[in-house]
Amino acid sequence: MGKAESDLASAGLPPDSRVASRRLANGLWIMAAQVPRARQSRLVGAAGVGYLDDPPDCRGLAHLLEHGLFLGSGRWPGRSALARWVGTLGGRYNAHTGEGVTDLHLHLPADAAEAGLARLVDLLGFPRFEPGAIADEVEVLEAEFRARLDDPALHRLAALGRLFDPGHPAAACHAGNRDTLGGDHRELVARLRDFHARHYRAGRMALVMLGPQPTDEQLGLLERHGRRLPVTAADTTDTPPPDRWRWATPRGVAWYPPRSQPSLPAAGTLELLWPLPGTTADACALPLQAIGSQLNDGALTATLQRAYGVQELVVSTAPEGTGPALCLAIDLVEPPADIAPLVATCQRALRQAYRRTAIIPPPARAVDLDAWPREQARRLSLRPDASTSTPMARDRSPLSAWLAPDQCRLLWREGAERPTGTWRQTEETATPWRPLDLSCPSPALALPEVPAPLPPRGDLIDRPVGQEADDRPTAGLLYRDARLSLWWDGLDWPTREGETGWCLGWPAAAAGHDARLRDWQRRTLALRQAAGDSGQALTLGSDARGDWLMARGSPAGLASLVDQALDDWMASSAVTAPTGPASSRGLLAQQMLDRLATRPSPCPPGAMPSLLCWARGDMSAPEAQGTARGFAERLSHAWRASPPPEVPQGDGQDMTWLAPQGDDRALLLEVEGVDDGPRMRWLLQLLAHCHDAAFHREMRQRRGLGYVAAVRYRESSGWPRLGYVVQSPKASVETLRQAILAFLDAEAVRLARPDAPQLERLRRGLLARQGPPETHDEAIERAWQALRRTSSDNVSPPDWHLAPWQQERAALESLTAADLEGLASALARGTLPMRWWAHAPVSPCPPSSQRCPPAT
Repeated sequence: MGKAESDLASAGLPPDSRVASRRLANGLWIMAAQVPRARQSRLVGAAGVGYLDDPPDCRGLAHLLEHGLFLGSGRWPGRSALARWVGTLGGRYNAHTGEGVTDLHLHLPADAAEAGLARLVDLLGFPRFEPGAIADEVEVLEAEFRARLDDPALHRLAALGRLFDPGHPAAACHAGNRDTLGGDHRELVARLRDFHARHYRAGRMALVMLGPQPTDEQLGLLERHGRRLPVTAADTTDTPPPDRWRWATPRGVAWYPPRSQPSLPAAGTLELLWPLPGTTADACALPLQAIGSQLNDGALTATLQRAYGVQELVVSTAPEGTGPALCLAIDLVEPPADIAPLVATCQRALRQAYRRTAIIPPPARAVDLDAWPREQARRLSLRPDASTSTPMARDRSPLSAWLAPDQCRLLWREGAERPTGTWRQTEETATPWRPLDLSCPSPALALPEVPAPLPPRGDLIDRPVGQEADDRPTAGLLYRDARLSLWWDGLDWPTREGETGWCLGWPAAAAGHDARLRDWQRRTLALRQAAGDSGQALTLGSDARGDWLMARGSPAGLASLVDQALDDWMASSAVTAPTGPASSRGLLAQQMLDRLATRPSPCPPGAMPSLLCWARGDMSAPEAQGTARGFAERLSHAWRASPPPEVPQGDGQDMTWLAPQGDDRALLLEVEGVDDGPRMRWLLQLLAHCHDAAFHREMRQRRGLGYVAAVRYRESSGWPRLGYVVQSPKASVETLRQAILAFLDAEAVRLARPDAPQLERLRRGLLARQGPPETHDEAIERAWQALRRTSSDNVSPPDWHLAPWQQERAALESLTAADLEGLASALARGTLPMRWWAHAPVSPCPPSSQRCPPAT
């Protein structure tokens, strides 16, 4: 791997990280990332095979194989062996089949990394395909396919296929179901074994590890276990099939979800796609990143928002389902009268970004440590032989012809309301679609340009360069008056050199907070993009405790950035119309779990100052106080009494029915903590670990109720909740309810009796997921949210500091097995606060109310 590629791979990791990679003699790519503060090891195995490799007469085979890998392996043959082992460690695992790559990933405590690698390699290289187990998984895929018919993401892929050559595999639906996989399970097992032998071989695979261990140690582990992977099958070669150009002549497609999705924005999403050959995209990765950064600097968004209600604008070079392409995706909140000016404006912006003389890399942004190893494993598993790899360059000229206006394709998701006109339907998914006029709009239609809303730089004028040590404030409560409490620093984490931070929180109406936050995010979209382009970050939030923001980065203009965000909030504060959770997407069960994190706390939050501020960085005490008082003055005319938060009704026996939006039945039992202290939060998480795998086996395997069966922990404003959720294509809601109650009655207490070694492993697993922060950004956010929960007007002690993870760890270590068993007993007896959420194709409740009498 060249230096440019190595730098690209490590970009965004914490600054003290190290990355190393190499290719083994058997062809396997391995990569290690040492992140010294990582709490856990992330292990990923990827194979360069996906749904586009499915045989035409057996679509879904790659996805079925992914499921089959978890049904036992050579050294660990039990169907649930991995789930039980990971569960005892408090870890987690998952897998994903994409169009060209399948990846499996494990998150484990660092001292379990070698054992995890041994199991991961065994799953990948030596799976056991038992006919009975495969037959069961076919039914699981059938249930998943039916459930995904309510997921707009599946219909997007189906509509996207209308832009492809009909003879290319990408034009077909590859979700996989009972019909596409055939009925003879023994023949299907034979095909699975052959498919695995062809594709799951070291030359088309990658192993990636991220953890606190030194890179040499990680590479040693990866090599020792990676050598076990099969090299090749007798009837295959090491050369992957050449990429076929999937795209038809430039065209456009409009589509809409066939079933109502209340949580989706009304006006839809427009995607402008410029396909690229794979070799061109690889060679021009740096110019593509620079072009994407320029399109995302706030100027294009500001221009479009003068004429359109743009909620989000995202630039991507790896959009789902397209192969290599530059994609501009624009979410709109109101139906546009004409999209031609929008398209013309975007094409002009792309031409201008391409013509800029300097290829300036975008500012490095912190990466998601969970996502990073998966991205690297997928990339390496698709990588050609190192000796023939395309060198990376800064030359953008190969992009010229491919980014021309006449190479643009359009994918337009119209709003949730049924559009008019003549529509066709795709096979299998019944996705409504129609051709979209793709005549290139005249450049004269482009909207007048608006500059990016860069904050003015005047807030540092006349300020001395640097502050003497004596001028720096002491950590703790720095200033207080009737409208303001200002806290200073105290963060128990190394501060980035030259970075300043402001965190602000204030009371706000609980009613309609989802709609208010969404409108606030829309108004600040261009501002947030411009801040990111200049190396700053602006984060907005809203929950039961009020509304808040975090601004951090270079001190130049940071206070002005906050001022503009507050002005936008005041313009949004009148928006109180209730809406569904904006983040609700995907399967119905996931949407139900999302409610656990968005519902208000059961108790009103404690008294908070009108404005709570937390400041850090290169400021004197007078400067920090003056700036904070300016924020308070700005908000003063917007403050008003907040209505009391929503208090859940009922005594735990009520059933709350969700609006029908699909054919599946689903049921969620919400279990609420009796308080929001760290002990209760840990206990509920421990209980989730004890119950999850057993609940999954009971509902999905033994009872055969449905595709989704899980126990998940969530928080809202720090208040802990558990969700026991089942999604079924056939069982009634009452059947699901009785199954959950039977599980709790028979298993809740028995499963919550770990012996001392088991409890210690669970503790280590929780600390691996939620112990001390792994990154600077995580430390800031966790400290800020802890301050919001505990802030008072009392004078801080001399040694005051913000490190909530220290108190949380002490609380976890104080827990005993008896504490956990006591909580499980309360759950089994029904004495914890509970609430049922249900969905059926036709709600039994009248339209005027979604609350039903107790189930009988």
